[in-house]
Amino acid sequence: MALSIRQLQVFVTVARLGSFAEAAQVHNLSGPALSLIVKGLEEETGFRVFDRTTRSVRLTQAGQMLLEQSERLLSEHQSLQRSLASIRQRKSGIVRIAASQLLSGTILPPACTRFRERWPEIEVVQVDSQFDRLQELLLRGDADLGVGPERNCDPGIAAVALFSSPLNVACSIRHPFAGRSSVRWRELKGEQFILLANGAAPQMARDSDYQVTFEHRMEVGNITTALALANENLGIVICSDYTARLLKPYDLVLVPLREPATLRKIMLYRSRRFSLSPAAERFAEDLGPLMAPLARRADAR
Repeated sequence: MALSIRQLQVFVTVARLGSFAEAAQVHNLSGPALSLIVKGLEEETGFRVFDRTTRSVRLTQAGQMLLEQSERLLSEHQSLQRSLASIRQRKSGIVRIAASQLLSGTILPPACTRFRERWPEIEVVQVDSQFDRLQELLLRGDADLGVGPERNCDPGIAAVALFSSPLNVACSIRHPFAGRSSVRWRELKGEQFILLANGAAPQMARDSDYQVTFEHRMEVGNITTALALANENLGIVICSDYTARLLKPYDLVLVPLREPATLRKIMLYRSRRFSLSPAAERFAEDLGPLMAPLARRADAR
């Protein structure tokens, strides 16, 4: 049996109106054309659905049973069509976003909240990840998109810039830098650094235009650990403006870095192996404009 949606729609209309002529007008069909559709439906089902006279059209008992099922099926079909249109128009779906710990704990959640306010039928799921595993998650298909600082990419990963954020020194209020309006990179020589990831030192050296070698360093895996150590004046943390959102529990200050004034690029990563869903495409387009204002230190305080 291969009943079509068109056949069911015509059948239900005739049943509701009790008239072939009126149903033909509703569907913009000629009388003979509509009769052929009903005849085709009866051939497919193997039974008559209407008892028809010159004066009336009545459902047969079998036709009444088919009507109940047809109305239910057409309602589900309409719901499916609306859902497909919503997906096609990028108004619904699920987006899985992985991000570095610092971004996940500062500006990504409010950016996702603002996105959901704009597109309430798109569900955004944050996937917990250490930044050095972010590309792995994307390559496995465990996340649709990733957000983190600029890094060298696997050939299977594509990256575009979302925004840039100035670098600062986060230090204890007891540190000599605390009262400064800015600090030059070359003044960091000999300081004890607290770095947030293994292998971050070469990147930091490039940021400083190789004025600092970062020989004296501790490497930790958690931003709160780094800030707690800096709070005890055991070292300084190099971090972006949006880190200011995490400083409230600590006696720490952010001091801008100069000469060179360095901007840390925050990138949006995706796998080249998998196509983005329409919802993920929408999220990727909106994320930069949503995150950039949140990343400014004046907004964060």
